[in-house]
Amino acid sequence: MPKQARALRTYDRVLDAAAQEFARYGYAHANLQNIADRIELTKGALYGHFATKEDLAAALDHHLCATLGELLEEARTSSGPAPGRLRSLVLGLGRLFRTDMRALAALRLSAESARSAGRPIPLLSETHGLVLHLVRETQRVGHWNASIPTKPLADLIVAATFGAFLTETGSDAVHGRAGPEMAVDAMWDVLAQALDGGPGSPSRAAGR
Repeated sequence: MPKQARALRTYDRVLDAAAQEFARYGYAHANLQNIADRIELTKGALYGHFATKEDLAAALDHHLCATLGELLEEARTSSGPAPGRLRSLVLGLGRLFRTDMRALAALRLSAESARSAGRPIPLLSETHGLVLHLVRETQRVGHWNASIPTKPLADLIVAATFGAFLTETGSDAVHGRAGPEMAVDAMWDVLAQALDGGPGSPSRAAGR
């Protein structure tokens, strides 16, 4: 059991080191030796857990799918009103990518892969579908200006949320400089204030 526990700790350390390497240099320029050096591990010991960069990238992608999937599932199945579910999802995404280096690195790897293949980022597409639904419901119940086209509004929310992290430099991400999460919070506050009770909103018409 102690040996197994040490192996699990080493596995986690390797993934954390790989996340920093990928976040800073991207997939093409990430180096397995650098990853091993970050945690003072021999390259042979690293190979005992991950034989290739592809294996490391796949493990990070699995982590992102799981963590983002939990956020999406909560927003999808919660019994709360749509405006609150949408807010929780957007702010939850901001927290996820600010506090979880593995998720952030996987997001950037996914973006690199999508660009090279000329296709959308799969997880962004899934997120967009749910955001679109929640925006539509939020407008329907009168919390936001219903005269604003729904799809462009959902496009804006997803682009601003994910763009805050995809445009951050790798060095900023590795050193944990504050910025994107606060930007997501501020974006949400401005957007909600601009849209809530707008000219096409029943809440304004009713004087609420």
